[in-house]
This record gives sequence, structure tokens and C-alpha cells, in this order.
Amino acid sequence: MQQEIAGEKQYQKSFNRLSAVIVAVFAILLARLWYLQEIQGPQLQKSSEANRIGEYRIGGPRGMIFDREGEALVDNRPSFDVIYNPTLVPKKKRRAFLYRVCEEIGCDVTLAEERLRRRPGAITLKEDISRSELARVETLAMLYEGNQFPLRIEQTGKRTFTFGSLFAHVIGHTGEINQQQLDLPEYAGYRPGDRVGRTGVEATYEKHLRPGFGLNKVEENARGVSIRQLEFVPAEPGKNLVLNLSRRLQHTAARALAGHAGAIVALDPRNGKVLALYSAPSFDPELFTRPLSKEEWASLKDKPHHPLQNKAIGGLYPPGSTFKVVSALAGLQEGEITPKKGFECLGKWRFGERDFRCHNERGHGFVNLYNSIMRSCDVYYYKLSVELGIDRISKYARILGGGSKTGIDIPGELDGLIPDREWKERVYHKNWMPGETLNTAIGQGSVTMTPLQLAVMYAAIANRGTLYQPQVVDKVLAPNGKVIKQFEPVVVSEAAFDEENFDHLHKALSMVVNAQGGSAYHIRLKSMLVAGKTGTSQVRQLGRNRATSRYVDYKYRDHALFASFAPVEEPEIVVIVVVEHGGFGSRTAAPIARMVLQTYAAMRATQAVERATQ
Repeated sequence: MQQEIAGEKQYQKSFNRLSAVIVAVFAILLARLWYLQEIQGPQLQKSSEANRIGEYRIGGPRGMIFDREGEALVDNRPSFDVIYNPTLVPKKKRRAFLYRVCEEIGCDVTLAEERLRRRPGAITLKEDISRSELARVETLAMLYEGNQFPLRIEQTGKRTFTFGSLFAHVIGHTGEINQQQLDLPEYAGYRPGDRVGRTGVEATYEKHLRPGFGLNKVEENARGVSIRQLEFVPAEPGKNLVLNLSRRLQHTAARALAGHAGAIVALDPRNGKVLALYSAPSFDPELFTRPLSKEEWASLKDKPHHPLQNKAIGGLYPPGSTFKVVSALAGLQEGEITPKKGFECLGKWRFGERDFRCHNERGHGFVNLYNSIMRSCDVYYYKLSVELGIDRISKYARILGGGSKTGIDIPGELDGLIPDREWKERVYHKNWMPGETLNTAIGQGSVTMTPLQLAVMYAAIANRGTLYQPQVVDKVLAPNGKVIKQFEPVVVSEAAFDEENFDHLHKALSMVVNAQGGSAYHIRLKSMLVAGKTGTSQVRQLGRNRATSRYVDYKYRDHALFASFAPVEEPEIVVIVVVEHGGFGSRTAAPIARMVLQTYAAMRATQAVERATQ
């Protein structure tokens, strides 16, 4: 009996323990359930939604670019990019997956890894894939064993250039966005691998050209296949740009400079509009529609004559005799000369312990202002420079825009240099020497300018004293063609010169082209009266070997320049030509300028006929 009672007590204890364990387990389960529902429920629900709802960016087309006549210079063609989201792949498998994908579609693993290091999340893995590559991506999706396929195809647009290299330096190119830009609020919505303007108009007007991104929110299965659309916000195409440049003038500039290295700039002196801006040699902008390898970049960068350099705004050259207009205007304005006051030129002039030579070794005889410019007499300006001094020469050069950036609306412009006493003391810690003034007065020595600066200077002389900021872009258009922004002329400064001094300069510059004996008489036009100035700037002192410079090594030959405007009576166009190592300006640069001026004269005649028939 006692054994039965003891057994029942033992059974009861075991039952109680089991009951306690069961109650404890249920309590833990209930607590866990409560925790999951009440505490983690919202977060888990959000994660669940993220797994089954995809939010994808939609890219729109970048804005188009037109010339002044409305001809399309840059457009877009449809293309497809592969987008990779590494967060959908287990960490241990990400590297292997990336290598497999890049092997299948031929993408750059190193570039992809660099993009992922810069900013975790979705990246552009490869741009502009082919049909066969698209098929391989779809095959990978069918074979993928994960929960959600980490690759998707996004339709974008690739730049197409109607005229190839013709506008390469002006329009520029796009390139991959960098980390600094990704961190800026104005680039919100961009991701590693996206393209933004890097040079030219593409860079300056990025905020207008870039599209507004859209959104596609869809419910999809584990394979990433869309089940139904939840939300759709269409992308907005970028705005279009109309340039001030003329395709016809640009084409003539390219044809005229064929086989040379150098630059041509054409401006409207009435408002600063850039009518043509060509740098030779040029390059194919199509190369930059995809990432370049280090080898490809090095090949481009190291090519002879530097095709990637925009020589029109980033090439620095001694202006040579084209600079004599500065010395002449300074002399007139300061009262050191009159049009009739002259100097004797015997082919050279002894100053100090050195002979300063004229390009005409036999001399020009008695030379006044008009003859000094028409025949480009150096001795006249040597003697004038002694009376003026470097301070007054540099002052007037800067008034006319020398030595500083013009403010053109494309990047890459350089300052140039107008030397003076302060500059030499600051840079070389030496005193200015009198002989340096003589060289500066004829555009040699340390003075350097870009072709664009020279164009602004001659535009100010043509329009009698107004410096305009050069403008490449004329207006911004909405996709429907409505004008959103019209760029008005920007006056940088107004130079207070005596009106009659411009009369004297215009007459002298006209004689260069239109009077017998003028250094550019051979390029005169019947259809339009042209004023101009030849220039030959030394790279290395050649002395008497200059006449046979074609036998000198290319890199030591003189640069050839020609500066002009037309029509003389009411100037509408300024044309500047710089030919690197081209020899004499009258022989090489002046005929090139004539071709551009002829094209402009023909365009002007056509417009006159059209106006008459309206």
C-alpha cells in the first residue's frame, strides 16, 4: 500500500514537472510570437515587401544639340545596359557571381569592383550590350539558384554624333560620374557607372541636358519577373541646346586646317557669339560613349599634335605681329604717335648692345602708322615701344582682353600672359630689362595668348571698344521646341578710346589686305572688304634661316597667325587662324582665313536674297 502511495506521489511530481516545462515552452512561444508580431512585425513586413516589390529607375534620353541653323549635331540612339545589384547575392558568392557574369558578357571586372567600392548598391555593369549578350543574361536568369536574380536590363540612350569629329572639342563628351559628384545633392538619383558631361558643352550644360529619372514600381516573383505594375512615373527627356556655331563655317574651318595642327576661331563682334571654333587635329567623340581602357586612353593622350587639347581655348602662343595693334592703339591713345609720324627702318635697329632685326632685312625706309601695319614693320614698333614703356603696353593689352580668360561657356580655357615689371619680379625675382619691351611690342618674348583671346581682342577693335564674353550656346529648348532660356550678350567691359584712333586702325588693317604691298594682299575678296593682320611668332630664334624654315625641324618652326574682321565698314565676323609651326602667317594662315571668310560671304549673300524675297 505504501509503495502504491509513493508511486503516485512520484508520478504526480513528474507530471507537474512536465506540465511546468510545457507551460514554459508555450510561454516562450507566445512571448516570441508577441515579439515577432508587435515588436519586429513592421520591420519584417517591410522586408517582405522589399523582396516582392521592385523599384526601378527609368532613364530618359539626354538632350539634343543643334547648330544655329537647326541642324542636329548630337542625338541619341536606343541602347541597353546591364544593372547589377550585389545585395541580392549572398556575400560569400558575390565575387564568383560577378566573375561569371563578366566572363559571359565581356565586362570589365576591375571597373565593376571599383564602382562597388565607391558606393555599395546597384551599379551599371556594362553599357550598350549586344543582342547576344542580352540572350546570355536571360540564360543566366533561368539557371540562377538564388531567391532573386541580381541582374536586370535597363533601356538607356547612347550619344550619336552627326558630323563625327567636326564639333568634338566644342560639344565635348560624357564620362562616368565620379565620387565627388555622387556626393552632391544636384546629382541625386545618379549611381556609379552613370554618365555625365565631362568636357565642352556636355559638361557646362549638364543640368539642362540630363534627363529627369522616372520610376517603375512592380510586384515580381523570385526570378525578378514582373507580375503586375504598382506605380509608374515616366522619365523626362533632357532639354535641347541650340549653339551659335554654324555647321558650314565649322566644316570650312576643318577643311582649311586639314593636315595642320592649330585652331580657328570665328566670333560675331557685335555680341560675342561664337560662329566657329575648331581645333586640329580633332578626335572621334564616339570613343567616349563607352569606358576607355588605360591603354586606349594612353594612346589618345600621347598622340602627336595632341588631338584631345582644345587649342582654340587651351593653346598658348606668342601672338607675333598680330599684337602690333595693341602697341599702335596705345601709342595713338597716349599721344606718342600720330598717323603721319614715322620712324626710319633700315632692316635693323641698334638698341643697347644688340641689333633688333626687322623681318625685311633691306628695311622699309620711312614708315608711318599705316605702312607699319600694312607691311608689318618691326623697327617701327621697336622704336615706339621705347617711347611707350612696358607699363603702358601691358595696360592696353589687358584693356583689350589679353592675359585673362574670356569666360567662354566651355571648360578648359587658359589665361595667357601679358608680361610686365611686377610679373618678372614675382616669378623670376629679376628686374625688367629694356630689351624685353621691344620684344613684347611685336608680340614676342614672354607674351602668350590663346586664339580665342586674340579673337576677343580683334572683336573689340572691330566694334570700337566693347569686350563681349564669347558664347557657344544661344538658347535652351524644351523637348517640344519651346524656348526656355535665351542667352543675351554679356558685356565684360567698355574701353574708353578716342573714336578717331579706331578709324586709323581700321584703315591700316584694311590696307593689309586691300592695298598693293600689304602683307595679305593676295587673300583679298571681291564680295566683302576684309581687314586683317598677319603674324609670324618665333618658337626658336632662327635669324636668317627663317626664309628656309621648311628645312628646320618641325618643332622649331615659327607659328603662323592671321587675325581679321569683315566687312570693314560694319564688322560682322572676326576670324583668327593659328597654325602651329606653319611658318609665315601671310603664306599659311592668311589663305586659311580667306576660305572661312569666303564661306561667310556666301552665307551672307544667301541670307540677303532670302530677306529680299520674303
